[in-house]
Amino acid sequence: MKLSNVSTYQHDFNGTPPAAGGFRQRSYSDSKGGAVGGGGVTVDGRTRRMSGAYSKPMPWAGGGGTQPPMPNNYLDSHGLNPGLGNAGHSNFPSTVNNAPLQAARMANYTRFSPSDWSASNIHHYNSADASRNQSERVRNEAVRLIREREDKTVMTQRDADRRLGERLHDETFWRSEIQSELERNINETHQLEAMRKNLERALAETEGPMRVNSECIYHREGRKGIDVVNDNVENSLMREVDNIKSCQDRMKRTLEEVNTQLGTNRNARHQLERDLANKDHSINIDHTCHNLQNTSRSINLHGGIEKVDPNVSIPETWADYSNRNIQASQSARSASQRLRGEVDNLITQCANEMWSHWSNTNMSFQQRITETNDTHNKLQSHLSKTMQEIYDQEKHIEHLKKAIRDKGAPLKVAQTRLEARGHRPDVELCRDPPHHRLVEEVGQIQESIDLLNRKLNEAEMAHQDLLQNKAKLEHDLKIKSNSLFIDREKCLSMRKSFPVVSLATKL
Repeated sequence: MKLSNVSTYQHDFNGTPPAAGGFRQRSYSDSKGGAVGGGGVTVDGRTRRMSGAYSKPMPWAGGGGTQPPMPNNYLDSHGLNPGLGNAGHSNFPSTVNNAPLQAARMANYTRFSPSDWSASNIHHYNSADASRNQSERVRNEAVRLIREREDKTVMTQRDADRRLGERLHDETFWRSEIQSELERNINETHQLEAMRKNLERALAETEGPMRVNSECIYHREGRKGIDVVNDNVENSLMREVDNIKSCQDRMKRTLEEVNTQLGTNRNARHQLERDLANKDHSINIDHTCHNLQNTSRSINLHGGIEKVDPNVSIPETWADYSNRNIQASQSARSASQRLRGEVDNLITQCANEMWSHWSNTNMSFQQRITETNDTHNKLQSHLSKTMQEIYDQEKHIEHLKKAIRDKGAPLKVAQTRLEARGHRPDVELCRDPPHHRLVEEVGQIQESIDLLNRKLNEAEMAHQDLLQNKAKLEHDLKIKSNSLFIDREKCLSMRKSFPVVSLATKL
């Protein structure tokens, strides 16, 4: 765009008087003809002329004899040239030059006096002296307190060490007495205790199959989706649990009979063992406490521990408790006989029943693993075929997209030709055969693109359906793999051997 014959009106801002009548031209209008007067503007081959809109300078309303400043660098309302504006003469009062003087006068009313300044300094001196004196007094008192408390702490700690040593001596004496009586009690009831231990060992070893069975049930709870089936394996595991519990109940009842025969011997032995264990534990604790020093690494703070009183006895009752246990054991010692045959028959019968259920459950596991493995292989085959079809469909989608992209260039050519031919001048804008053919070509290409897009949508829908089926197959494969891992690796691997030693010898 080329601008010419544009007046800058520079004289308006240099103090030059305006033209006769005090008016100047401001707006312009479009004209397709030639320039009018001396105020024409040429823009892109067209001439704009200034019309009869004028602005008149506003008179100075500040009053007084001071004349307003005459700035030389202002922009007009259009932001085009310096010097153009709605006002030919800018008028500003000169009284603003008195502002710094007035501000200085107002500031004098907010300042402090020299006496205030001196008083503030003296206050600070006095405050510092008082703080130092107070700090020195606190330090002296703290030093005296530290010395007193240190001496008292050392004496208290020495007395506590002496009393801990005396307590250790008493505990060691009573432990020796209890140990001697316990050995005599064990020797007298050795035969009866041997049979009781065999029965207890058999009962304890039933926890092995129960633990394996519980772990299998727990692991199989990790199955997912459709594989959470109430199958033969689960039924066999439930029957095995019932059988183990039945054996445990019979052993417990027999053990109660054995314990009844033992009578006082068993109770006395239990009390002695418990008292001996408590003595050992107490001796270990007191020995550790007696060896603690201020430099020990295991010491720590336990706030409020001195307010807690967990003690349940005093020295007199503590010694009487051990003495009564020894007397009860001495009066309860007697020889007893046991019905070993009944206990031995019960152990053999339980071993046979538990082994039978164990074998049946293992067979159910193997059958279920075979079924799951076959299903897994079939799903894997379908997944491979689906993935191949997805690959082929993706290649087909890319081919359709390429075909759609290839139609873009011919469409651009046809539309560009139509657009270019639309710029022919006057009568040359003829609806000729090329025009009809170009319009027909554009419609044909757009129709082809629409058909290809529809086919692309169908292909993408088919692709999405394949992806969904692929995801389902993969999900089901993961479920089957998880079930196989649980049944074969976690469960069946634990059940290779019968986890009972004493019961297995009875088979």
